[in-house]
Amino acid sequence: MNWDETIIEAAATDTGMRRSNNQDSHAIVRASSAETWRQRGHVYIVADGMGAHAVGELASKLACDNIPHNYMKTKNSPPSEAITKAYREVGSLIHGKASANRDFQGMGTTCSTLVLLPEGALIAHVGDSRVYRIRKGRIDQLTFDHSLNWELIRRHHLSPDQANLRVPKNVITRSLGPDPSVEVDIEGPLKVEPNDVFLLCSDGLSGPVSDVELGTFAGNFHPKDACRYLVQLANLRGGHDNITVVVLRNGPWVEPDSAQDVPTHAAAPVNGRPTGGIKEKLASLFRGKKRANELALVEEHIYVTHDCPVSEEIVDKLAELTRKVQSSAVEQAWSVDWGALTTHRRKEQEARTAGDLRRALKSIGEIIDLLGKAARYHRKATST
Repeated sequence: MNWDETIIEAAATDTGMRRSNNQDSHAIVRASSAETWRQRGHVYIVADGMGAHAVGELASKLACDNIPHNYMKTKNSPPSEAITKAYREVGSLIHGKASANRDFQGMGTTCSTLVLLPEGALIAHVGDSRVYRIRKGRIDQLTFDHSLNWELIRRHHLSPDQANLRVPKNVITRSLGPDPSVEVDIEGPLKVEPNDVFLLCSDGLSGPVSDVELGTFAGNFHPKDACRYLVQLANLRGGHDNITVVVLRNGPWVEPDSAQDVPTHAAAPVNGRPTGGIKEKLASLFRGKKRANELALVEEHIYVTHDCPVSEEIVDKLAELTRKVQSSAVEQAWSVDWGALTTHRRKEQEARTAGDLRRALKSIGEIIDLLGKAARYHRKATST
C-alpha cells in the first residue's frame, strides 16, 4: 500500500434492542504523516466489554483509548511486537483495576485490531470480535474466535454442527483483563489489493447477521451505507447485544448506478490537509523498499470463507424479513416514515423488474434502516 492511496472508512455502534448501555467501543486512528504511516500505519479497533454495570464499558474504552496510543508511541520495534506489547499493557491495566476494586471484578474485553501498513494488513486479536476481508465477491474471516465452541471444534472434540447445538456461543476463552499476560493472536502482514474491503465487528453483529450478508452489504455498498444497513438488520433480528461495526475500503468508491468516473487513486486528506508532494513520494519509494525488507508478507490463515454475491436468494430473504417487520409496524403503530418506505419499496420492485439485484438490495437496505430505527424508538417508548 502507498501513503497517498484513498481509504474510505465508516463506523457505527448501537446499544441494540435489549441492553440498557453500550459496552462496545471502537476507534479509528489514521497516521498523521507519511513517516508515521511508514512506521505504524493506520489503526482500526473494535472491543466488546464484559462485566456488570458499567465495568464492561470501561474495559472496552480502556482498550480502544490505550492500545492505539501505546502502539504508536513504541519505538524501535516491528509493528507486530509493538501491537502485542500494547495489548499486554492494556490487559495488565484492566487486570489491575479489577484486582483493586471489588466492583470491577469480572472486568474484561475482547479486542480486534487491524493495522494497515505499507507492507499490508496486520491483525491483532483476543476474544470473539472479528476481522473479515471481502475480496472479489468472497468474504474471509481472518481471526479465530477465542470461544468455547471454536476451541472444541479445533481440538476435534465436537463437529461444527454439534458445537453449534450443544455449546453456548458466548463463552469466551480469552480476553483482556482476567489474565495480565494474555496471549495475543497475530495475523499477517497480509497482502492488500485494490478494492479490498475490511470489516471489524463485535459479536452483536456477527451473531444475528450471517457472514454472507456481512460480505454482500460491505462489498457492494459505500462503507457508510453498509454500516447503517448492517446495524439495523441486527436490530430487526432481535438486537440481543450491543452492535458495533467498522468498514473500510482500499480505494475510491464509485457508485455502480452512476456513470461518473473517478481516478483509481486519489490523495487521501489527513486532518484536512492534502498529502503527497513529489519530494515525499520520491522519499517514500526508497523508504518503502527498505521497509519491505524488514517486514515480509506471511501466509494467510483464513478460518471461514463464503461466496457473497448479490444473489436473488439473499434479496428475497431480506425482502421477506422487511415485509414481516412492516406488518408488525402497522399493527403496533410504529412511528415510521411511510412515504419514504413506500418510495423505497417501489424502487425495489422497479429494480427487480430491470434485473438489477444490487439496486433492489440497496432499496431493501434503506427499508431495513427505516424499520430498524423505528423499532428501536418504539421499544424505548413502550418500555418507559
